[in-house]
Amino acid sequence: MTLMKYTFNINQVVKVIPLFILLLACTHRESKSNILQDISDFENPLIDHFPSQTIGLYTAAISKDNKNDVISAMLLNQYEHIQYNRVKDSLIRFAKAKYETLDSCLLIVNMYTNENNFYKSHKTDNLSYLQKDCLKEKLPIPNFWMLGINQTNIINLPDDFEIYVFKASHDTINEKYLSKNALMPSYWKHGYSKGIATNDSTKEVIYWFVIW
Repeated sequence: MTLMKYTFNINQVVKVIPLFILLLACTHRESKSNILQDISDFENPLIDHFPSQTIGLYTAAISKDNKNDVISAMLLNQYEHIQYNRVKDSLIRFAKAKYETLDSCLLIVNMYTNENNFYKSHKTDNLSYLQKDCLKEKLPIPNFWMLGINQTNIINLPDDFEIYVFKASHDTINEKYLSKNALMPSYWKHGYSKGIATNDSTKEVIYWFVIW
């Protein structure tokens, strides 16, 4: 897996640590990469909902999971109250589906991965959750473990987030993104999904896409 995670202040870099992981070997190096620059190489249908700038204290991560063949990018911006409402209202009108963090049935891409097992989650043998009939009516959403916000529920976000899916497709943006082992139901073997997650309490918006 390759994981690039950033935590920035709009005026001052707090931490920039791209993390490259091969088996159990970890190497850290400093970088001045910017999340918006790094995602610019992806096709426009994946990133056209991302903001033009990072705001406030923000956190971001890009992951290429070589074991599970999942690619995802996430950017968390924290806004002032008025700006947050304006940004949220302008975006949620594009939503095809809305889910709550604590919904009992969520179709999560690579749901078995977390910060403790990311290098071996492809070996998961208990796939019973993926057999739930209710998942057939759901659109795929990402596993947010990369942001390191919360590890207490299956989606790895605090309970007061809401998730909006703008688009989910069985098509592949590019054949190079085709996955082999994304731990997904057969009817969503390949595809991509994009959207946002919002938190009215903290005024945070997470912009995301995931490809598998």
